[in-house]
Amino acid sequence: MLKKAGVAIDMPPVDAGRYLIDYLYEFGPSMPAGMGSGPVTFAEMEAWERKAGVELAPWEARLLRRLSGDYLAESHRATKPNCPPPFEDSPALNEFDARDQARRLNSFFGG
Repeated sequence: MLKKAGVAIDMPPVDAGRYLIDYLYEFGPSMPAGMGSGPVTFAEMEAWERKAGVELAPWEARLLRRLSGDYLAESHRATKPNCPPPFEDSPALNEFDARDQARRLNSFFGG
């Protein structure tokens, strides 16, 4: 709905660890599993490490696995209509909501 309306969402800032998010999206935040998607496995991460020439610390690998699971959970939650973003309201989102409410009221009252 927001994309159709041309609303740019202000993403929360990343103060540290941006490289980990880049890694997550480089090897993919999820992978095929059964009849859907699942979190990235440690085996998949290890294969990516070998090919990319990256050596993750154990805590980085655990965090990436958790981020992969969080990504999947949020992507499933986001399929529900009117799902709020996983971060605090942004000015762009608040403006969109105000315009949408005004449009609905106008439509309801026949204007």
